[in-house]
Amino acid sequence: MNWHLVADIVSLFLILPGALMVFSAAIGFVRFHSTMARIHAISKPQTTGLVLMVAGTIIRVIGHPDFGPHERGELAVLALLIVYALMTSPVTAQRLGRIARREGLYGGDDALSVNERPAQRQPKP
Repeated sequence: MNWHLVADIVSLFLILPGALMVFSAAIGFVRFHSTMARIHAISKPQTTGLVLMVAGTIIRVIGHPDFGPHERGELAVLALLIVYALMTSPVTAQRLGRIARREGLYGGDDALSVNERPAQRQPKP
């Protein structure tokens, strides 16, 4: 069995759905109107798509016939990219949501339920 061909096929099955998820995140960001929907569209599928694409790239690099010691450093960089994306995306989404809530950037009052509306600011006495 040709292991290089198997690695290419497996990497293809990871890279293509990952690219489609990143593309759908970009479309969702453009199409959605509220801030929270845009944050959700950017943070969830974009991070998952990035992880799938990098995992496919790792398999492709490992399965290459000329894989040697020099490529191991590239694998470490790709692994760090996955860790960095998984650590920063939830934090960024949470901070953006919190700022949007404080600044009242959710959208119009007709699009929000009572629980989604930002708190009313009280004047200082």
